[in-house]
Amino acid sequence: MFDELSGEERSLLEQPFTEEEIEGALSSCDGDKAPCPDGFSLAFFKHYWGVIREDIMVVFRSFLEKGSFERSLNASFIALIPKKEDVENIKDFRPISLVEGVDKLLAKVLANGLKRVLGKVISASQNAFVGGRQILDAVLVTNECIDARKKSGHNGLICKLDIEKVYDHVNWDFLLSLLRKMGFGARWRGWMGWCISMVSMSVLVNGSLIGFFGTSRDLRQGDLLSPFLFVVIMEALSKMLAKAVEGGLLGGFNVSNGLGGNSVINHLLFADDTLMFYGVEDQQLRYLRSVLLCFEAVSGLKVNLIKSELIPIGEVQGIEELRWTLGCRLGSLSSAYLGLPLEAFLRSKSFWDPVIDHFQKRLAGWKGEYLSKGGKLTLIKSTLSSLSTYFMSLFLIPCSVVRRLEKLQRNFLWGGWEDERKMHFMGWERIKHPIWEGGLGIKDLRTFNKALLGKWL
Repeated sequence: MFDELSGEERSLLEQPFTEEEIEGALSSCDGDKAPCPDGFSLAFFKHYWGVIREDIMVVFRSFLEKGSFERSLNASFIALIPKKEDVENIKDFRPISLVEGVDKLLAKVLANGLKRVLGKVISASQNAFVGGRQILDAVLVTNECIDARKKSGHNGLICKLDIEKVYDHVNWDFLLSLLRKMGFGARWRGWMGWCISMVSMSVLVNGSLIGFFGTSRDLRQGDLLSPFLFVVIMEALSKMLAKAVEGGLLGGFNVSNGLGGNSVINHLLFADDTLMFYGVEDQQLRYLRSVLLCFEAVSGLKVNLIKSELIPIGEVQGIEELRWTLGCRLGSLSSAYLGLPLEAFLRSKSFWDPVIDHFQKRLAGWKGEYLSKGGKLTLIKSTLSSLSTYFMSLFLIPCSVVRRLEKLQRNFLWGGWEDERKMHFMGWERIKHPIWEGGLGIKDLRTFNKALLGKWL
């Protein structure tokens, strides 16, 4: 049922750690991205690598031989981050694990190894954290599915699922059994088992530690291995759905595969962002609910149907009854998936409103009149020009939107605000030229958009 690693790939994962491998993993980490509870950030490890290198290698050699190291190095402090201003109960906080520096470095090295082989065992319906796949693949396929369904003249349903507490309820035994079925070796599975289970936790309350405790299930927030292991867990759901489709219990949307034939798309997964595509039959939703309950029973992951959405395509008769069959709320094609609307009305100004609003909010936050011309130019190049990149990587930007965004950039650079008129000391077309041609090197949005779209050819 599951794709398996080859013997060579299995052996490569369990080879001795090399100094170059560890140093490469360290250099790829953001040194000050998250504080370590022992006070030694990864920036410290980078700066003093020549001093501590041999001590770190001793830890890694010990882990290779014994499958463990000193448990105090595997401790995590849980910091509670408020989700909103007026918190009322514990559910209004998001727990983040502050991981020790050595543990974080080990997780990075192991994650790099897992990343190299993950594409061999993870199906094409998953696009998160797998080499060679990207978030825009899922968005593009989603738009193709909706477009194909509309052109077919048949109504359809999209189920947008919300998974509750994605890392907190993962069943360790199930995860390790999946790794075994996928062909990971006993030593590697032992490493994974130790990394996820032999963790001592302590909660930071007003900056002070409140005791230590262990856990019986979960993947740590902040652990560099967690996203990749979560993808392994979600592969079980993907295989369960695929098996139901093969058995004729569930359907999907027929989409052209570009080779003269059609492919049936039943689901798309990007980490915990899950979409499913079905016809309008009540029985399919009943089977889907059964599959989700089975997945919850074996994995520990629960789909929060109250927050999930059932989105109709076309005029679906009895949509309220279908919604109650699944037990979720009713949504629409204006809903966002991975930051973009499910249905793209490219020529509609409202489709690009989020980009324009983001521009305006960022400018308002910086209060452009308090920055030098050099500071404004740097901000435009490093921040403002990239705000629209995500949208422009998939859709052709209308000329009216380009004019609006360039106007915001011009006014910000020359000190104007909204419709206030200011002296512009250089034409905008000249400004967009490279510095060596007398310009200021600001991106031409139209040209940049075409370059981004060129990768789909």
